[in-house]
Amino acid sequence: MNSRRFQVLIEDLAYRFSRDDIPKIKSALEALKKASEIPISILNPSSGYHPVVIFKKRFGRYEKEAAVSLMDFKILTKYNTPAWKRAVTFHLDDDIIEHSKIGGIETVLIGNPRRLQRLRGILTRIIEQVNQKPKRLVLLYDDIYMDFGNNRYVHIRIRGGDIRVETNMKLNTASKILGKAIVHIDSAFGNKNREFYKLLFAYSLGTRGSFETFFMKYLFPKFNPEQREFLEEMYDYRNFITLLYRELSRISVDRIGDEVGIRINRRANPKRPLEIGILFTDHGIEVRRYINTVTVSLLV
Repeated sequence: MNSRRFQVLIEDLAYRFSRDDIPKIKSALEALKKASEIPISILNPSSGYHPVVIFKKRFGRYEKEAAVSLMDFKILTKYNTPAWKRAVTFHLDDDIIEHSKIGGIETVLIGNPRRLQRLRGILTRIIEQVNQKPKRLVLLYDDIYMDFGNNRYVHIRIRGGDIRVETNMKLNTASKILGKAIVHIDSAFGNKNREFYKLLFAYSLGTRGSFETFFMKYLFPKFNPEQREFLEEMYDYRNFITLLYRELSRISVDRIGDEVGIRINRRANPKRPLEIGILFTDHGIEVRRYINTVTVSLLV
């Protein structure tokens, strides 16, 4: 941050705004640059987008702005702006950069104070439930980045009652690290993304009780008449859930795609196997009548 290019940029921004804004601008550039270095950050260049911050400040009835490249540390104009960019807007009048601690964890907060306060409360409750505490936290407007060390990250985006969860870890590893926080997120938010539902499925395979909860909440209510009749006609449906749990717990959840296919071969009707397809989507978990690929096969 002490390079000649960075110093020239600071001088240019002091001319466009004011010298009083320079400390906040410097702090914002340093914090956003570090945020862009997180592998799964929305600002990381590996996403295919050029990271940009747009500084804005009101001067009476007018508002000035300046777009800055976080890669090249130069002011962008309509002539040199990259075609593919991802920008965050930093309002010099209202937004903050704060270095703090949440649950004893070093945290950088970037953005609007009110929105950050809400995120802080949500994150505090999530951290209370995880099996392993993150080493570092970054709160960037609506995004939370949890750094668990050894290049292991979880990205959470919260907008209203919706939440998106992404990670660069394997599903099995992430589900063990997040633990009961996955169940908390499931109950606290309405709309979730497919990556989250995969994590929820992986977590449910941790114990037979967790899987039955998952089965009765997400699968059984969506069974078609034939699937529902099969389960209801069993002497004890819990025996079937136990059998299914044992088979699924043996699979490598890290290799599952967007579908888990279950084929049930029935002794009473061997020519007509029953299929149950579990599909993970950005709108929830769907249950299909037919499957594309067999993940597990049962004989009952």
